Amino acid sequence: MYTKRILASPTISGIWSELAPRPGRLEETIRITVAALLMTVVMLTFRMPYLFAGPYLTFILSQRETMLTRALAITSLLILVIASVLVYAVALLAWNVAWLRVSLLALVFFMGFFLMRTIAQPVILLGPLVIVSLFAYAFDTVPFPNELLNQLGWIWAIFGLLYVATFLTQWLFGAPTALEVFRTQMRRALAAAELTCLRLAFGHAPAEAAISNGESHDASARLKLLGATKVLRPDETARCAALLQGAIGVSQLTVKASGEAPQGEARSSLLAVAAWVRQLRLRVLHGEEIPLGHPPGLTGTRSGWREAIEPLFRAGSALIVPEATPAKEREKGSFLAADWSTNPVYTSFALRATLATMGCYLFMSLADWTEIHTCMITCVVTALAVAEEREHKQELRLGGVILGGLYGLVATVFLIPRFDSLMGLLIVLGLGAAMAAWLTTGTKRIAYAGWQMGIAIFMTILQKPHPVIELDVLWSRFVGIVLGVVAMRLVFSFPGFEARLDSLAPRADPDHEKAA
Repeated sequence: MYTKRILASPTISGIWSELAPRPGRLEETIRITVAALLMTVVMLTFRMPYLFAGPYLTFILSQRETMLTRALAITSLLILVIASVLVYAVALLAWNVAWLRVSLLALVFFMGFFLMRTIAQPVILLGPLVIVSLFAYAFDTVPFPNELLNQLGWIWAIFGLLYVATFLTQWLFGAPTALEVFRTQMRRALAAAELTCLRLAFGHAPAEAAISNGESHDASARLKLLGATKVLRPDETARCAALLQGAIGVSQLTVKASGEAPQGEARSSLLAVAAWVRQLRLRVLHGEEIPLGHPPGLTGTRSGWREAIEPLFRAGSALIVPEATPAKEREKGSFLAADWSTNPVYTSFALRATLATMGCYLFMSLADWTEIHTCMITCVVTALAVAEEREHKQELRLGGVILGGLYGLVATVFLIPRFDSLMGLLIVLGLGAAMAAWLTTGTKRIAYAGWQMGIAIFMTILQKPHPVIELDVLWSRFVGIVLGVVAMRLVFSFPGFEARLDSLAPRADPDHEKAA
């Protein structure tokens, strides 16, 4: 009985639904795993440094559709250029002057965090700050600046290999386009709406979580991408958005039906609605091949059902008679927030995040424990404006590293010593990468945990080009993450910065949550 209560709890059921298969998830997992193994083989062959970074970056670049992958590839090039300029500038100006180097790093992080809160695309600066934080400890460990620039050059080589491996696997396995993925999501939403109408017609309560909030957000974000890249015209984007929201509104009905099934006109009306939604779904699937009649009436239905179904009717009816003229282009928002110079929230956020990051850097340097440099990276990647989002990402980061660390521990102690060939290493690594990739292909509620699980596995197993049984890297990484989380919790616990979901800051953008 106790076990049933745990499995029925919202948290467990939510996680289970996130892990459940969906169309295309297995293929996406296979693409990520193959790309990670391909990166591993090539980097082992040429004995490249940062052996763990190459396979991990495939988790970020390998997206569900080709359009987003190309967009991330272009963005990563821009990120790499900005990061290289920043690292080179700090090395050029303050290589042997410790106080000046610390001051320049603090200035870089402050300006980066400030702009992350005020520009429309914070991921452009999130990536460079991660790379700068990765190289910050190298200033204290690398004896000559030429060696630092050499390591920066290897980063460029890894990214070049990453592009080849990712696009090659997507071409071999036939990654879908963004439009194909969106059509699949639209058909799922309409199918869920049809099922809801049928359940209501026969007196059953609507199915719970037919379309999760994560799927709804993912489909809406993909539709915005299709509109921004001109794949869909503005009028098509507007009609698809209305149709998607209408279908999701019907599929997420929580009105409890009465114990008896509707009779007469009520049942006929709901069945007619279900048949009309089926035609609508086939129309989305086959384009103009399926004729779509006018929406049926809603006689005898409850007002709650009517309020949810009528928006779907209005959106579906727009497909019968398209607009004569395309809708006007929506006004494009400015790249920089209008109140960037007057709103003290931005400065407060940047000061607190910089204090946490540089505090971790000073602790790491004074303790001469450079292996915990993940504390700085943790501060950077969890620097979100909204407290709930920031804490959720910190929990995913800790949970992912624990899962990946447990697998890495088992692999290093029990599995790797039993194999003396590359094939054995790839089997062990591929199994762990597949589990992490399955998490990564979930919604934003759990995807980041998959990234952290993957990098923990790669850092533990791929420490050097030869098998090792040392576990210090795993312990150091965990300590660094905990230290970074504690530092961020402390600096944002002081009064004066209350940015929560009920009082959302002007530029809080959850879309950069998946960037790392």
